[in-house]
Amino acid sequence: MIIVALIPLALHGVAYRPMGAAAVLRRNLLVYGLGGLLIPFIGIKLIDIVITAIGLA
Repeated sequence: MIIVALIPLALHGVAYRPMGAAAVLRRNLLVYGLGGLLIPFIGIKLIDIVITAIGLA
């Protein structure tokens, strides 16, 4: 069901924006590099806070 719901989004696509290689690399490093390092720690901390708040820990 999820795949069926995502088909219209896939057909719509992503707008093409011409950018240089350096700009694309900088953007990807920021989004995927920094996000890949920070987001898991924030998510784990939030899960820890929720578990502690409901008294399971």
